[in-house]
Amino acid sequence: MSEQTTRQTPAEKQDDASPVGTGSPSPEDIAESTPPPPLDWMDKTLQWGVRVKPGKKGLTVNSINVGIYGEVPEYWEEQTRMPRGAYPAGGVPPIGYSLRYKYEMWADNAADLYEEAVQRRWIPATDVPWESIPPQPDDVQAAMCQLCTELSQQANVEIESIGYWMPQMSYGYHEVKLYLATEMMDAARHCEVFRKRALINGGGLGLESVGGVNRMILESRGGWSETSLFLHLLRGTFTMTLYRYGEAFATNPADKFIFRHCLQDKARHLAYGMAHLRYAITHGPDKALVFQRLLAVAEAVLARDLNDPVLSESLAVIFGGGLEGAKAGMGTVRRLMGDFVGQYLRYAEQLGISRGDSLSGGLAKFL
Repeated sequence: MSEQTTRQTPAEKQDDASPVGTGSPSPEDIAESTPPPPLDWMDKTLQWGVRVKPGKKGLTVNSINVGIYGEVPEYWEEQTRMPRGAYPAGGVPPIGYSLRYKYEMWADNAADLYEEAVQRRWIPATDVPWESIPPQPDDVQAAMCQLCTELSQQANVEIESIGYWMPQMSYGYHEVKLYLATEMMDAARHCEVFRKRALINGGGLGLESVGGVNRMILESRGGWSETSLFLHLLRGTFTMTLYRYGEAFATNPADKFIFRHCLQDKARHLAYGMAHLRYAITHGPDKALVFQRLLAVAEAVLARDLNDPVLSESLAVIFGGGLEGAKAGMGTVRRLMGDFVGQYLRYAEQLGISRGDSLSGGLAKFL
């Protein structure tokens, strides 16, 4: 019995595999059977038709603060991550921010400082002329490494303290959150650059700092303003003075570059800190009195840290050009401390919390 084999084309096989009378629907069929989208979300806006033109400095954060988008409330009602000016969704579970009053974080210059920080950023890996650092005597190298160890540690404290408070700040004050993000980045850059400076020239990290002020800043829980008081007014002024003297006594282009650019960043940090503390004192209940009492404690803590000889002796060796000049260098250290305390008192006076008659004896001796 013979078999007859019938060969089918691919098209015929496809027809056999498909149900009789069916095929892929056309786009027209799909469109007719699909209900139109409601688009209810499209009219959910508090203000429409905003148009902003870039100015001489471009499209800055402040330039888009127009209409309701520029209205900064004294108290932020929302407990979600809703941006200021957005339409509330409703039904979003609350997050529970602890900082909801404007005076708890605000500074009028925050948006401008953010723009400046973005424009003036620098990169330690490639911008610092590392090759310009010459071989140094062991005593000078050890002193520089000790200074860099403590400055790197201070910067790390700044990162962690700001990082603790940032998530607790309401989204209604995004200008402050944007700025503080750049301050954290600046601090990270300082932590990086001083660690690199300690390790690049045949040295290494030195002794950990005493850390009383570091701990005070990290464990501050009264509010961001209170932390800012320690971080910016007290520690920030001291760090900025160290940077200023570091640049003045730098002996090579790399050190000059490092201290100059860190000083530039630190000046910006203090500009925010001073503006915020002034706003907190003006708008917050009894803030001037609270700050007075906190500084009485903080000054004593800093004075105890400064009684430790490690930092002052390392500075004396740097300023004196070695162990032989350390005695003369100690005179420069005393001048540095006097400059710091004097500047700190002037800043406090500007804020309306004069410390002249109440200054801790441990700091007053430098005057």
